[in-house]
Amino acid sequence: MIGEALIQGLIEKLLERMREVETIKGPQNVHGYSLLRLAAIAERAKHGKPVMEPYGSSREFMGLDDLVFLPAMIDTFPVDPFKVRTKAVIGAKAARPLELETPIMISAMAYGLSVTEATKIAVAKASARAGTATNSGDAGFCEAERRYARKYIVQFNRARYGNSEDELRRADAIEIRFGQGALAGLPEVIEGDDMDEDIARQLGVRPGQSVTRPIRHKEMSSPSDLKAVVERLRSLTGGVPIGAKIAAGRIEADLAHVVDAGCDFITVDGAQGGTAGSPEVIINNVGLPIIYAIPRVNRYLVERGVRANISLIACGGLKDAGDFMKALALGADAVYSAQSVLTAMVYGQAEKLPPGTSPAELYLYWGKHGDKLDIELAAKSIANFVKASTQEMAMIAGAVGKNDLNLVNMDDLAALTEHAAVVTGVQRAW
Repeated sequence: MIGEALIQGLIEKLLERMREVETIKGPQNVHGYSLLRLAAIAERAKHGKPVMEPYGSSREFMGLDDLVFLPAMIDTFPVDPFKVRTKAVIGAKAARPLELETPIMISAMAYGLSVTEATKIAVAKASARAGTATNSGDAGFCEAERRYARKYIVQFNRARYGNSEDELRRADAIEIRFGQGALAGLPEVIEGDDMDEDIARQLGVRPGQSVTRPIRHKEMSSPSDLKAVVERLRSLTGGVPIGAKIAAGRIEADLAHVVDAGCDFITVDGAQGGTAGSPEVIINNVGLPIIYAIPRVNRYLVERGVRANISLIACGGLKDAGDFMKALALGADAVYSAQSVLTAMVYGQAEKLPPGTSPAELYLYWGKHGDKLDIELAAKSIANFVKASTQEMAMIAGAVGKNDLNLVNMDDLAALTEHAAVVTGVQRAW
């Protein structure tokens, strides 16, 4: 796995050797190779295995920075940000809609397969304080997280970890996971050496047992089988919103089955989405950036006449209130945030770590300093981030003359480049 220690050690050695015989073109590249690519090549040569990479893509995908909001002046008057409505509803047509104080939700992070139990408790407490929801992640229902979360979304995963009927009944929404931006829909192997007692208990297997998460849901031999899965989950849970999570790819073809199955929401994960560890070749070469995906999803749902029935949740590389609000303007009803949430969580706690240590050591399950995480401070920091970001989104809405985050749309945006205009359908600034 490419990490900071590798970058500081291996890269320095590579650069030192190359400086002896060649000229380096720029501080971040060697003959057109980024330092991360050099490190990945070295890892493959050393171990003969695919390189795994934490976080998100290391390449520069097109983001949302080429879009700007248009301020209300005379033709349209601005609105006091304190009078802007920030509530969000997921699955408005469901028997039990998921109602939130903010459209910013805490994204899927799996206990044991990604983060520590302390981290899950912190995000759960933060989500309750901020009036939003948190997502179980691919390890399914986590009892400690459910205990503190006011609104809890459980992923219905292909391996059925944490997916007993009793656990699913305690969810406020169910997200059928088909894939994610950083991993696509690939199966995942958990080696026995990594399977300690806590993870084994969470996954329902023996300690030391190697397991492979299957590549598809066992009930689905064809796409049309999704409808029966959705109906069973809806009946089991008493009508909470049932949705599907997909990596952005063949969007319209995948959405056709989501619509036909009667899903209440769709979660689309862009190529910039991160994870605790996925193949580097997938992270950087498979999937569409979120700026391409949101308009396509929204347009398809409108064309099918089901936009009011199906909520759109966007994620994958959205960093702050500006990104969140642009995602909503392009058509999303809510957003997930993970890396920014984790960054906010460890703010003020990094000084507990030895110099040069990644803050991720505080929250990753296999990190060496997870015991140092102050849960209450972490929860407060996350809640502060979500609340502040929600206020900033209200400021943007007020600045464009809207009194509700849900009313901000593509007409309130302008594209600074031809590419961004063509991709999104947003008006050209010129």
